[in-house]
Amino acid sequence: PGFFLSKKFDTMQDAYAYEEYGNHADVLKKVSIPIPTIGENEVLIKISASAINPVDFKIMEGYIRAWPQSFPIVPGWDVSGVIEQSNSSDFNIGDEVFAYTRPAWDLSDAHPECSSESIGTLDGTHSSYIALKSWKVAKKPSTLTLEEAAAIPLAALTAYQALHDKGNIKKDQTVLILAASGGVGSYAVGFAKAAGATVIGTCSARNFDYVKNLGADDVRDYNVDGYLDDIDADLVFDCAGGKSTLDGLARLKENGKIVSIVTFDIADVAKKQNRDGEAFLVNPSGDNLRTIGNLIDEGKVKFPQIKVLNFDEIQQAFSDIKSSRTVGK
Repeated sequence: PGFFLSKKFDTMQDAYAYEEYGNHADVLKKVSIPIPTIGENEVLIKISASAINPVDFKIMEGYIRAWPQSFPIVPGWDVSGVIEQSNSSDFNIGDEVFAYTRPAWDLSDAHPECSSESIGTLDGTHSSYIALKSWKVAKKPSTLTLEEAAAIPLAALTAYQALHDKGNIKKDQTVLILAASGGVGSYAVGFAKAAGATVIGTCSARNFDYVKNLGADDVRDYNVDGYLDDIDADLVFDCAGGKSTLDGLARLKENGKIVSIVTFDIADVAKKQNRDGEAFLVNPSGDNLRTIGNLIDEGKVKFPQIKVLNFDEIQQAFSDIKSSRTVGK
């Protein structure tokens, strides 16, 4: 009842955007931008929640200018919400979904239709609506709220692809996760455990219980001298950088591998010690998100701690993520 009385579909939406590089407190403003229209195999999502990641302020402050981008830019690549319009047979209006929305300019072999995508207003999730290619989208885990689902995509996809696609994780291996209490590390602990590995995580002593509760077999304090001395790792996942990267590399078995999301010259660094290293950029993938959602719904991976803020508390959210002391998401 009342369907035919529904109001005319708005053409503009609220969003947060910036038109120059700089600190979030100086450049990020609330604006009104057009609601996007959808093309073939695309869906329009009415956004319920979005999440913030370190990459958001790194782009905003001009540290990653090599990626295609043009102002104005709406930050954010994590989203959950409800399908408002669909040109995809995979999704119906009303479906609750989540997605990692990064422009896929670098995936033109698999997705030639995305070769012209770039960072701007169309990919950003700190808005009210977003149009996406359906292959980036998945139905949200049934055991999580929409707010919780928004905390999954970038961090969980990064951890999953690092361990499975790059690290080729195997049952009974020893996996060392550097910065195991952070957004990505939190998921990596669960995924490595679900794959049948022995999991050792590093963090500060105050986060030991949190990381153990995620499933780690052992937790080490990176502030303690010799904290990794007795470890021989088959796979090291580096979410920390700096000294921690070198500490982890020193404990890597001869035929092992270190995968990093922060040390972009890790291949060269590892090669000097006759080890294999790889850095990578996480890819959007609805298929991977479905796998991750199933692991969460089946209880095989614990959902990390999250902090929820209102849409207009975005400045506080950026201050929090820049502190590098957030636990979970």
